Amino acid sequence: MKRSTIFIIIVVILVVNLISYKISNSINQPLLPVQKQVGKLNVSIDPRMELLTAIQGISSCQNIQRNSFYYRSVEAYFASFRKMQAVSYTDTLAETGFSHDAPIEFMLHLGQPDACEPHLPYSDYLISRAQGEQHLVNYQKAIHEFAKTTRFRQFWRRNKSFYDQIIDLNVSGLSGTDWISVMEAYFNSSQNSYNIVFSPLLRAGYGPSIPAENGSKNIFACLPLEWKEDNIPYLNRENLMYYIWHEFGHSFVNHEVEKYVETVERTSVLFKPIQNEMVKQNYGNWNICVNEHITRAVTVRLIENNIGKKEADRILNYELENSFIYMEPVLEKLKKYEDMRESEKITFSDFIPELLTVFDSLSKTDYTAMALSVPSFSGPINKAYLAGKIAVIYPTNRLNNESFNRTKKYVESIHQRFFKEGLLIPDTIAIKADLSDYGLIVYGAVENNLFIEKYKSGLPFEMKGNTVIADREYTESGLRLITCLPNPQNKKLGMVIYTATANENIPDINNVFHGPEDYIIFINRNHVLKKGFYEKTDKWRF
Repeated sequence: MKRSTIFIIIVVILVVNLISYKISNSINQPLLPVQKQVGKLNVSIDPRMELLTAIQGISSCQNIQRNSFYYRSVEAYFASFRKMQAVSYTDTLAETGFSHDAPIEFMLHLGQPDACEPHLPYSDYLISRAQGEQHLVNYQKAIHEFAKTTRFRQFWRRNKSFYDQIIDLNVSGLSGTDWISVMEAYFNSSQNSYNIVFSPLLRAGYGPSIPAENGSKNIFACLPLEWKEDNIPYLNRENLMYYIWHEFGHSFVNHEVEKYVETVERTSVLFKPIQNEMVKQNYGNWNICVNEHITRAVTVRLIENNIGKKEADRILNYELENSFIYMEPVLEKLKKYEDMRESEKITFSDFIPELLTVFDSLSKTDYTAMALSVPSFSGPINKAYLAGKIAVIYPTNRLNNESFNRTKKYVESIHQRFFKEGLLIPDTIAIKADLSDYGLIVYGAVENNLFIEKYKSGLPFEMKGNTVIADREYTESGLRLITCLPNPQNKKLGMVIYTATANENIPDINNVFHGPEDYIIFINRNHVLKKGFYEKTDKWRF
């Protein structure tokens, strides 16, 4: 054999071995987050969260967005694995209280897929939420098996370019404000690291923290993505601001409040007037409510000090609407803290005992009167759904049989899925009924729903033929509008109107992400024209 031939064979063998090594090394490499650094903020999409939300997405979990092409790709890839133990365990644990923030925090105690091995001891909080450490051990093993069997690594790689686009778009919204320095200055303390984890399927934000080796904390804001630009989900600047200060704020607040369990418990009578509304929002005890009141009040102070009073007042009114009725006394006490922080250089931790005296003082007053003095409904859409009683109203006016039957069938399906404990009534009944005790969900084009038509003079928009007149005139074909307003029979409760330029566009109208805003004008879930908040005086307006 010629030397040149031998040389070529050796080279080929070396190249093949090198390629095999790289493939093998790549397969064995742990998956890493897609991430960027913005000042002190680490912004990422984390494989652990995407694995968790994929499992939740094919379970019965209610905390998942299911109206995006990303969810459809999750369902297409993982649907055949619905019978795996990780999925059934997700449902079983949720039934006993291991839901919302608990699974999120749990995943941060694990290493990256595929192994998902525990790399931190489980906290007492997680063990309590799971009703025993063995449940956490079993869940970890089930998740590991799910990641391995489904080849989650392959799903991650298929979607990595999508994750890159999400990070690039959202990082651009973080520029211009040193969010973390502002917050550290407020609390007069700092944490080890600050991590935003975006997840396209999340419906709500969570703020867990994980112990760091230096005795401080690595704190997280695990956030949903509520808007879209060219089909790439993102959070607008206002929502980012609120979520960052709120979710990170919990890591500064909760641990400090925990030092005074007996002090908090002495004021637990304050929970009773707001208990029903708090439980609806998954705040099931008074200790959690104290943390929420303080964290939300700090967020309002940060907004007023750094953004402006108008935006702070809007957020405060939103919190009051959500039954955080003790916010204003807490805010006044925080102003005292701010003065003492400047004059005496105290930290937030130093001030906590005095801050908690707010609740002690309130417990000795007519606190039930505060619960009764609920302000008028001020949005957003999600708030209207929290009413104790719901009435869903469908249209009957000027509709042919086909259009009527199709619309009614659709509204019945929405009622059965989301509001089956509430009323389902036609507009002919609604215009004569006393609905002052109900949150209202109203479907139909303005001329087709007699209830909307009866109160149309109070609407901030007009429908003229195929045109929607709002902040401007919208003339696109197939226009739809979802908006909230006060119930015209009781301004303390809300009403959500699902309307369109033609009643034929009402079926499937819910199939767009909505809720955090006051209104959304759109054609379909991939073509949103405008969303936002009204100017709210005696009459709401764009």
